[in-house]
Amino acid sequence: MELCSTIGAFNEDVEAVCLRAFPFSLAGKAKTWLQSHPNKSLNTWEEVEEKFITRFLPPSRFISAKPFIMTFSQGSHKPLCETWERFKALLQRCLNHNFDDIAQMHIFHSGLKPQTKMILDASAGGTMMSKSPDGSFLEKLL
Repeated sequence: MELCSTIGAFNEDVEAVCLRAFPFSLAGKAKTWLQSHPNKSLNTWEEVEEKFITRFLPPSRFISAKPFIMTFSQGSHKPLCETWERFKALLQRCLNHNFDDIAQMHIFHSGLKPQTKMILDASAGGTMMSKSPDGSFLEKLL
């Protein structure tokens, strides 16, 4: 989606560009899977995304990954920037984790060492939990 939105095709929405570009992003079993669908059977990006996730990211995969996200912790000698990157990587490995932005921020904040929480809260001018949950506060800070 990010790449397709940068193409800026004239009079064409991003979804149409994604639908045409998606086959070029696949290889192996994923490409075979897409080619096995009858022509024009996947008409919207939402359909492609739903069917792809169902096929290649089964519930068992994200069910086993969710506890790692929910029990996230900073680690004894890890700096804040590495901790933030590791947390984002966990979320990326489980794209259908279903944690909204507020839950993600709470999980991350709860997993920090007390000293790191104090520093982060001081940087936020109060508490990090009062900031917008979109991650922009941490991205700007780090």
